[in-house]
Amino acid sequence: MASRRIAPIGVWARHLGLAGAIATGVSVATAAPAQISPFLKVDQFGYLPDSRKLAIVVDPQAGSNAAAAFAPGTGVGQYEVRRWDDDRVVLRATLQAWRAGATHFQSGDRGWWLDFSSVKTPGAYYLYDSVRRVGSGRFDVGPKVYDEVLRQALRVFYHQRLGVAHPSRYAGARWADAASYQGAQQDRFATSRYAKGDARTARDLRGGWMDAGDTNKYTTFAQSAVLQLLEAYRLSPQVFTDALGIPESGNGLPDVLDELKWELAFLQRMQDATGTHGLLLKVGVDTDEGSASPPSSDTRPRYYLPECTSATLAGSAMLAAGAVVYRGIASQQTYGNALLTRAQAAWQRAKVTTQNFSTYQTQCDDGHIRAGDADVSATGQLASALTAAVYLYEATGKAEYRQFVEQRYTQAPPYSDTWWGPYGHAQHLALLRYAGLPGVSATVAANIRRQKQGMNGVMSIDDDQAGTDLYRAHLPDAQYHWGHNQVRANVGNLNLDFIHFQLNPTQRAQYRAIAEQHLHWLHGANPLGLVMLSNMNAHGAESSVRQIYHTWFTDGSAWDDAQTSPKGPPPGYVTGGPNKGYSGPVAGITDQPPPKAYRDWNAGWPENSWELSEPAIYTQAAYVMLLSRIIASQGSTPVVTDTEPPSAPGAPVVSARTAQGFSLSWAASTDNTGVTAYDLYTGTTLLRSGLTDTRVTLSDQPCARPFTLRLTARDAAGNTSAFGPATTTSTLACQAQEVYTDTLGSGWSDWSWNATRQFNDTTHVHTGTQAIRVDLSNWGGLSLRHDSGWSTTGTTLRFWVYSPQATPLRLYTQSSDGGGDSASVNFSTLAGQWQQVSVSMSQLGNPSWLKRLNIQLASAGSGTIYVDQIELLR
Repeated sequence: MASRRIAPIGVWARHLGLAGAIATGVSVATAAPAQISPFLKVDQFGYLPDSRKLAIVVDPQAGSNAAAAFAPGTGVGQYEVRRWDDDRVVLRATLQAWRAGATHFQSGDRGWWLDFSSVKTPGAYYLYDSVRRVGSGRFDVGPKVYDEVLRQALRVFYHQRLGVAHPSRYAGARWADAASYQGAQQDRFATSRYAKGDARTARDLRGGWMDAGDTNKYTTFAQSAVLQLLEAYRLSPQVFTDALGIPESGNGLPDVLDELKWELAFLQRMQDATGTHGLLLKVGVDTDEGSASPPSSDTRPRYYLPECTSATLAGSAMLAAGAVVYRGIASQQTYGNALLTRAQAAWQRAKVTTQNFSTYQTQCDDGHIRAGDADVSATGQLASALTAAVYLYEATGKAEYRQFVEQRYTQAPPYSDTWWGPYGHAQHLALLRYAGLPGVSATVAANIRRQKQGMNGVMSIDDDQAGTDLYRAHLPDAQYHWGHNQVRANVGNLNLDFIHFQLNPTQRAQYRAIAEQHLHWLHGANPLGLVMLSNMNAHGAESSVRQIYHTWFTDGSAWDDAQTSPKGPPPGYVTGGPNKGYSGPVAGITDQPPPKAYRDWNAGWPENSWELSEPAIYTQAAYVMLLSRIIASQGSTPVVTDTEPPSAPGAPVVSARTAQGFSLSWAASTDNTGVTAYDLYTGTTLLRSGLTDTRVTLSDQPCARPFTLRLTARDAAGNTSAFGPATTTSTLACQAQEVYTDTLGSGWSDWSWNATRQFNDTTHVHTGTQAIRVDLSNWGGLSLRHDSGWSTTGTTLRFWVYSPQATPLRLYTQSSDGGGDSASVNFSTLAGQWQQVSVSMSQLGNPSWLKRLNIQLASAGSGTIYVDQIELLR
């Protein structure tokens, strides 16, 4: 086996008065620890006192950092939580191996968990490995650890304002600029895309936020940003201050609502411009040439696209939601009433242009105004109409809006899909709001709540309890796409929705912990060790995004890089995040495990960094909502002074043993305040965490493996019981279907493509005398077909693979010769060493039948692999 080097320990400069990173191995006498390891992952800003606090210690196995290695101290009490200022040890704890030392395929890391939830006293801390003598960066514990982070994230919307000067008093000297787009044929005098320069079509479309890294403004794209910011305020009003340092600060209105008024004023101009009460679709430039930094130097003409049903419906929804919020504030009632009048007028206009919501314009954007396609599908427009109707009914109580919701709610997502995933979150909130309004159908309300109540399997409790993700923040591979960080923030939000709308109340603490872990992921507890916000090193981060793709803060400008440029980008911009589907030519992205498919750079075409590093108002809003709700959650799960641990649970009683697992039950623990969860171990290795019942079935274990099973119990205060009595058992003996062992097994044949195969190669062999050599090219695959097929019930696929160089691979099965593709598992081989791959059918989406087994090259390049001892184990 080829050896991997032990990674050098970098030392970052947070709180040390130094800029950037300190050279490897340098000790710092002014603060502890002297050496900071990138393999100790924590939320770099910190934790609320009553939060679950989970550090992840990792040893990379695949991806760009696979050559590094970290062997932590895994003995009893070898990890410590120390105070930052004086090194006092406040907790000694033992690492818990994730899945008995298995590699987490999605991240390419193997690792350990360290639960330090019992550390609740406000202060500054770090983790310390007493064996390796390295520590984590500083993190704080306290009720205000995220206040400055929220402040900077909200100030991003001020930086995104167009058509107004940004004086240094408010923007900061590095990000000051004159007003943008004030010239002839610009935003104050924008003309139609179909009559460019014709003064008869000129409209005043000034103001608003630039959508993302480009300076265009879109009515449809603004919808989720505006709705989520309004709902963030409704859900957590106490979190939002009047002191962001923007021009409106100190006027008595929370600054988030002042910022929303800036965007809503622009939307009103987009409505006034039509003369019909509908809304224009978008305004922007027709060429990428001539882009300038800062925006005030951009002299390009600006054009708009005409009214479209999608814009009118999105506008109605935003104006109606705004009306609900502002009418509830005494000083803003007149303004709120005006928004309501506009929202109803847009609704009436949409009834006409959609022929009473029966047909929708879905091709209004011809792409001439660069660059985003602002069109919305018919289903998406119905979702906007439902959202508008909910808020209009809440504001007016009119039967028309109630009847529309109750007749149409089953026809649009999320209800129509029976999947409340991390897309269209504003529509989720609208439906859940509706279910609690007076006068609605009890049946409809129950249907909405019941369907949402059954969503524990959608990036929620089921994955958390199963320990699916090493980083305890699971998203499937399919969600690592353009705009991943928006999706991740919304996964946190959809878990918090259970709490706010009082669904599954006994699982409240788990939903909050899951949402917080997604926040921690965005704050650096991720495989990259990178805070996904720009330029936050002066605001509590050790390692934050340095470059963003943005017209203003562009590549090569004074604002290019947070560490090496004279000015750098402003703090707080949330980037798009890891994107496995990146389409540009830059190497080292698509061949990475999905969470590592990121690069901190901002080059334009043809490198297309915007697919990873571009911020957007909708990503920013989703993050602000998540952060504000978590800040507000303090006290909802109160800090408890209880110090009495539960009694030890009973010994596990084993039943229904199979080769893949068994069922367990046990006698419950008792506690003075109530048991909240059980943790199941084999020896000292954690098998399952956070079990809320006194029974569990394990179906993903290796065959023929012995177990020494015992349990601990926890209460709401984090007190943990002693181990209960142990029970020894084992999974049943393996029953193997030999696919390849020196030769192809009976009934198996070669159906490979774009591949040269040798089934009797002796160059690299793991078991026996021969292995399969496969030279792959252009998405080629080793494909093995069984004559009759194989029932996959209770099956695990296991094989060994070797490659001279790290090679990205995709594993999946097919239930028929022509299709029936399973879900896929993506992984990368380790260069120069044999690696065992073991994949359960649950990881492949639980296909019921296997006809073909495919190991595919996950790129258009080429690579050579050797495969040996392929087995289906039952």
